[in-house]
Amino acid sequence: MRTKKYTDRERIAGRRDIRKLFVIVSEGTKTEKTYFDDLAADERFNHPSVHVETIQPEDSSPDHVLARLTEFNNEYELRVDDELWLVIDRDRWKVPMLQRVTQQAIQKGFCVADSNPAFELWLLLHHRSLDDYTCEELTELEANGKSGSRTRLELELISVVGSYNKSRLKTSCYLPNVDDAIANARESDINESERWLNQIGSRVYLLAERIINATSPHNPLN
Repeated sequence: MRTKKYTDRERIAGRRDIRKLFVIVSEGTKTEKTYFDDLAADERFNHPSVHVETIQPEDSSPDHVLARLTEFNNEYELRVDDELWLVIDRDRWKVPMLQRVTQQAIQKGFCVADSNPAFELWLLLHHRSLDDYTCEELTELEANGKSGSRTRLELELISVVGSYNKSRLKTSCYLPNVDDAIANARESDINESERWLNQIGSRVYLLAERIINATSPHNPLN
């Protein structure tokens, strides 16, 4: 049973002034939250009628990500147009678990933005198309094995962008190219009708596009 009305936390008045709410729960500890917070605050997309609420669960497993989003949904009286999103990676988890979590999320009316293998691929798509890589290189990126303390995707980001720090993401290296990332990700999503990515790619573009479109001055909500 919902017990609270969601209000814009930046406003003192106990009422909701925003008209569109995106609630995002991801398994990443800092990277995803920094990215989406900064995307929503970007001067091109910031709009007073739209608010992005990014939440971090105590545990990063897909089950806990889903549970945290469910908890938020049950706690607050949300509007029909509000959107609740799971942002999850495939790399560390077994496919049956991910399929189950995805199915349960959809049944609850949530949206899913998955990356195969990890969120870093979405970041890479801001600068590179998957067509820029050979089949062998794509196999390496999807396997995302570690070399020392760095994954293959992290090393690729360092090579392409110049640096990469999960805890201190420099979104200025990515957000100017978000339109390119959306185009690159959509181009690589060859089985868009499938609920889960079975090939290398990222469906974070679906969420980024929803946020950007919601903040457009031509959106009827605005």
